[in-house]
Amino acid sequence: MADSPTLDYLLGQMAQDKEVLNGSDAVLNVLESAINSFFQSQFATMTAGSGQMTVARVFCGPKLNSPHGSYSTVTQFSFTLSAPSFTFAGGSNTVTVQQDIVSGSTKSGTMPVDDGFQPSACGCTPNDPRVTWGPEKQVNVGDHPSITAQVGLTTVTGIINADTHTVVLDFAEGAFTLNNLTVDGVSATELANQIKSWFATNEVRYQIASFDFAQGSSIPALTPTQFRLNVITTNAGNTIVQILIVTDGSPASGDPIVTEPIPTASGYTCTLMIHSRIVFSDILCAGFNGAGKPFRLYPQSQSVSEGYSAYIAPKMHFSGSFSYGSCCDKHTVTYSIYLGGTYAGSKTNGFHLSQSVTPKGNVGNTITVSANNPVSLSGSAEQQTIRITPQTPQVSVTSGASDTINSKLQAILANDFTGAMAGISFGPVTYFALRSVLFPGNLIKMSVVQVPTDLVIVGTFEPA
Repeated sequence: MADSPTLDYLLGQMAQDKEVLNGSDAVLNVLESAINSFFQSQFATMTAGSGQMTVARVFCGPKLNSPHGSYSTVTQFSFTLSAPSFTFAGGSNTVTVQQDIVSGSTKSGTMPVDDGFQPSACGCTPNDPRVTWGPEKQVNVGDHPSITAQVGLTTVTGIINADTHTVVLDFAEGAFTLNNLTVDGVSATELANQIKSWFATNEVRYQIASFDFAQGSSIPALTPTQFRLNVITTNAGNTIVQILIVTDGSPASGDPIVTEPIPTASGYTCTLMIHSRIVFSDILCAGFNGAGKPFRLYPQSQSVSEGYSAYIAPKMHFSGSFSYGSCCDKHTVTYSIYLGGTYAGSKTNGFHLSQSVTPKGNVGNTITVSANNPVSLSGSAEQQTIRITPQTPQVSVTSGASDTINSKLQAILANDFTGAMAGISFGPVTYFALRSVLFPGNLIKMSVVQVPTDLVIVGTFEPA
């Protein structure tokens, strides 16, 4: 199944392996093609929609001496570049960026200089009249010349506001090479340095995503405080940028263990995964307990690998007796039942409540409770919301007391649990997905939300 990353496969693995984030509070998975679309949009803005970028420099070489005095060789070039291609490499935070040279020219000349001449301060301008220029040479595009840059993913602070940290490709920190093109009298290293200087001077950089470290209207458990980057190539050949986010926990020492984090075969380009600790403690239990019911939910974790669930306390207690039979053969049945219950994640049914108990007394019943509380989406764009839609609980009571016990238990489940579950707010989750994590010009379009153990939001991107 690893070569067919469907939604069903992703949910199945997460349900089977339980806690898959390996210690991260949240993990954002973005397909390389989606990031490329962000980059291409930014390139179009940089070039005012022309789809071409012109790199031009005039620079001087060192002072040289001749019988006629000191001089410097001056080089001028102008290269028109096509739209860039971006390639992420699995296991590396460095991106390879290539731009073809679609036209261009070079020329050189000499300029008299004095003894204190410094090449970096020559002050030469295009077609500088102080220079005796040689003939201009056109770039032979038939040789398929190009510029390649190795650019690392870095973070900067304050692009959007003082509390925002943004992941960028900053070309000022790149390593450049010129392919299939040489310039007479200029070393490959010097030419690469001049190209890099142009990109740095013009502050060329591309944004991937921004993280708002201000709490805003969210909660500490879903407010980013740190993050690190990870790039993987899956068995299906998908290159995925992972952003491993710390909120109120500690930085994870390992990477997520999801085989195919994005179900590309189902047409999706991103997933946001949130640790079960946050989902059960800060969303499910906090929301349920705020409803003022006589029962509370408490988070629990059997082990690190099993993830979190929640249990009911105090247990629901109901007792009584009833009689049946004729006046000469009457039987009295007594019962005293303490029924708890556990909410756990499920592949497709949200938070699943289950419990089985044999009550005290002479009733001899076995009671089984099962209830699905699926999560669903509504709204669009920034108005998207996640909600729980409780389904009618299923109560199974064996033996003669079934009708009496069933009706009482159904009443408790309907009056205290169904309403409390329906009122749980996922506002902090949607705030985190749509406002704490920001993409250049785009929102996450949430299409599917499930809680196989860790919560997962599956989606694409749409213009903000």
